[in-house]
Amino acid sequence: MQFSLDNVAGQLVGIVKLEGRLDTHNSKSFQKNFTEWLEKTALQVFDCAELDFIDSSGLGVIVGCLRKALEKEGDLKLSGLNEKVAMVFELTQAKKLFSIFSNSREAVASFGNAPDSPKKR
Repeated sequence: MQFSLDNVAGQLVGIVKLEGRLDTHNSKSFQKNFTEWLEKTALQVFDCAELDFIDSSGLGVIVGCLRKALEKEGDLKLSGLNEKVAMVFELTQAKKLFSIFSNSREAVASFGNAPDSPKKR
């Protein structure tokens, strides 16, 4: 996992590149890392283009990250879901919770479309 920051329309956006698997074995460490990243900015994008597999633990962590971002008046957007990962979000209906974009560039840019504040749910 790699974390970087981008600035769009005067807002700092965190970009997390997820790679490989997000499952029982690494979901707790991912959650800990997210808490640190959230201290830098509450606007986050999870770039899933290189995420090959996600299980229920990984999905639960991502939903928990969304909740934490919203509690900080931020938002969490997803990008680049491949067919297998997208199917998990579809079958569990978790896709209804997220704004999902084809790539991270579009997801980051979407934060600039609402200069007043992040989108509320």
